[in-house]
Amino acid sequence: MKNDYLENIAIVGCGLAGLTLAISLAEKGIISTIYEKEPEGQLGGMGIQITPNGTDILTHLGLAKHLKEISSPGNKISLREGFTSKKLFAMDLNHFRMDTELGYITCHRAKLVKILCNRAKQNGVKIRFNSKIILEEFSKDRVCFRTQDGKEFTSSLLIGADGYRSAIGRLMNPGSHKDRPDYIALRGVAPTDRVAFSEIKSGVNLFMSPGQHLVTYGINKWQDINFVAVRPVDEDYTKDSSLKTIISRFDKPPLLENLLNHATELKTNILYKGQVKPNWYAGNVCLCGDSLHPMPPFLSQGGNMAIEDGWILASALTQSSTAREAFNHFRSLREYRLNRIVKLSNSQGWINHLSGGVMPKLRNWTLKTIGSTFPLLISSRYSWIYKRLSVDK
Repeated sequence: MKNDYLENIAIVGCGLAGLTLAISLAEKGIISTIYEKEPEGQLGGMGIQITPNGTDILTHLGLAKHLKEISSPGNKISLREGFTSKKLFAMDLNHFRMDTELGYITCHRAKLVKILCNRAKQNGVKIRFNSKIILEEFSKDRVCFRTQDGKEFTSSLLIGADGYRSAIGRLMNPGSHKDRPDYIALRGVAPTDRVAFSEIKSGVNLFMSPGQHLVTYGINKWQDINFVAVRPVDEDYTKDSSLKTIISRFDKPPLLENLLNHATELKTNILYKGQVKPNWYAGNVCLCGDSLHPMPPFLSQGGNMAIEDGWILASALTQSSTAREAFNHFRSLREYRLNRIVKLSNSQGWINHLSGGVMPKLRNWTLKTIGSTFPLLISSRYSWIYKRLSVDK
């Protein structure tokens, strides 16, 4: 028997968390409405890595065939020295493959979101684009909100899945958002046939230079290479810093220079050290995805944690008799794992950006030495992330 509080669920944000939640609920016979501030067709981004813990869930939602059509398998991650591109350690990603045919994949985020949107619509989910939400009131019985054009709505539950800049997250956790970013990123796409470095034309590659790092992998069936260069923010950085100024702050190993010269898309992003917000819910409003736990992309888990959140929150909602019980159940299932992921992501940022004399050399020597003698010792740092979640299907 369906509980009354599930009769009218509003989901704010048409990203990976919101869409996974909506599809998962629809599979259980519960139809929700998604409110998205952006127009349809502008939910893109660039490349994204979906790791086995994410593809397992998407496979259970019946999306494996569609994902194969847009993705490339990530068979290995190679850690390399940033200027010479010499390999320090390679991790076989097939080692983490579960009983799913997908495993670790890379693709264009816009194509992934389109697949999820299409499935949500097929399942009866309503998606209202161009609908920026202004939250008016929430209590244990209802949530009242309006869109920027003045239309008023009431829902039994509201799920804030509106990303790391979440207005709902700030309302529930005042003071938790940092004004100054911790990192600046250059994100770009370059045609594979224009890139002169053959070593990056397979798998996922992480290049570590003193004070910065670069990640590359294939998207669009390896027609293009997605790249992300990241470094800590300089003291003189401002939100008005131009793309040219930001590019000038990066050291330019030959590979990064080559990618920048041939980029067909290029933009900057500001990044923050990860955190799990202290307040997960209030009344009948609950946070989910990046609005709850923004994290840097140093383990490629932001999107995958969003997928996990949507999947598990749907299960918690359908197994509970009240919203409060459901939200508490969701928190009990997620809090330890999310805190662990965020902590590891933050520490990976420190490892990637070691600078000054001996530290980068010591890191590289350690990776090369231990990687050649005890490779599973390094792999074990990440293997627990990719394991299947224990949750009712």
